[in-house]
Formats: sequence, structure tokens, C-alpha cells
Amino acid sequence: MINMIEMEINNGRTMQLAQQGRDKNITLTTYNTESGLVDFEKEITPGDMVMLINYYRFQKENGNEIF
Repeated sequence: MINMIEMEINNGRTMQLAQQGRDKNITLTTYNTESGLVDFEKEITPGDMVMLINYYRFQKENGNEIF
């Protein structure tokens, strides 16, 4: 089973996060919403995703801007 999250981002593009199962790598894909052409794709390990979420949470809790 593939778990997927999609969201519209700027300039008519969509971001998709997809994972084949628990503790599997996450595929991050951005693509043109109208044409479906992919402009970026990257695999993120579960450990790196946890680190990113922890970083985000720490920055927000401490009132820091995220660039």
C-alpha cells in the first residue's frame, strides 16, 4: 500500500510525498500540476524526515524564522 500526501505549491506546481510502507524511504516529488511533468524528485530516509520535523518544531517553538 502506498501512503501519499499531495499539496499545491507556488507557480502551478504540486508537491507529493509518497511512502511504500512503514519505515520505508519517502519519495518527494514536485511537478507541474497541468502537464504532470516532474521538475524535482528526491528520496528521504525515515531518519532524515524525523530530523527535519524535529528541526522545524524546535525553530517554531523558539520563535525563529525558517528560510
